Amino acid sequence: MYRRYNSSIYTCPACLIKKNRALFNKSYMKNDNAPTGLKKTSKRKRSEKSRAMRRADKWFSWYIRLKYSFEQGGELFCKCYTCGRIHGIKDIELGHFQRRGYLTTRYDENNGRPQCTYCNRYHSGEPEKFELKLIKDVGQKEVDRLKRTAQEEGEGSLEFFREQSDKFRKLFNKLLKEKCIKNPWTSQ
Repeated sequence: MYRRYNSSIYTCPACLIKKNRALFNKSYMKNDNAPTGLKKTSKRKRSEKSRAMRRADKWFSWYIRLKYSFEQGGELFCKCYTCGRIHGIKDIELGHFQRRGYLTTRYDENNGRPQCTYCNRYHSGEPEKFELKLIKDVGQKEVDRLKRTAQEEGEGSLEFFREQSDKFRKLFNKLLKEKCIKNPWTSQ
């Protein structure tokens, strides 16, 4: 007999193996063609609105990171807005002062700045440091406006996301021409 850790239930090892095998077969081996025994995941179809939102997020992120980048030794770098560490333009993320969930400020240029993964993901964007630096950069009135605007009801239509995508794609391409550089995300 086998007793599981922290349990008062005794089980025969053969029965435990049989039970686990049955659970494994039931949940993972639904697809007979799966070579590893795991079920194949079908690629989920995204809605047109979801794809448009992803495109708008991509162009906004690329634009903001390019806007705050600098060139050194033929490569583009960005400084993390909250901690000051320097990273390659592809290795840094777009951080938002007001969360991305607020559609009214999601694509506001004063709401987004480059942030390292450490600050953006693992420290939730360092909102206190972000706010203090943003006040120095754009002023208290603009920070208050961002806070107020974030609480308003936002438009989340397909046309809205397409407009934002087109707007930031054009701004991104214009900035590339001004800086006389190639697109860092497509060039090798």
